[in-house]
Amino acid sequence: MSRELFKSMTYKNNKVYTRQCSNNIYPKHYYCEENKNFTQLYNELGEINFEKWFLTNGLMQGTIEVLSGSNKILRRLNYLSNLLWKDKTFMKLHDERDNIFMKSLSAKTFEEKELSNKEYKKLEEDILTYISSFYDNHNSKYRDLSKER
Repeated sequence: MSRELFKSMTYKNNKVYTRQCSNNIYPKHYYCEENKNFTQLYNELGEINFEKWFLTNGLMQGTIEVLSGSNKILRRLNYLSNLLWKDKTFMKLHDERDNIFMKSLSAKTFEEKELSNKEYKKLEEDILTYISSFYDNHNSKYRDLSKER
């Protein structure tokens, strides 16, 4: 499976700059350059929603790996990702989604498959909502702690 290896991600002048490379390319060179796809999402969604998207669609899906020695933004997002994988509510939702997926694979009729697909989509929305609220709760705690220092 191909993953993007990230060393840093910064926001400057409404642009997202990353130092990254693919795990399939050798030798590995981490050039700092604007990530145009991320910049577009950042400008459409705003910083907080962009970070939620990055957490959900990158870190939680396993397509992005944060390397050791990364910058503050990536360390914080990676920390939230690790907390989510230890969270009982998230794991329960994740396991339910997996069970529904397996149920849809073994469905014998079209109606059973359609019902399973609806349940799966509903659970996907529940997971996204949970990740969003988890981010909001933990990010506010993180920002409060950084203000105290």
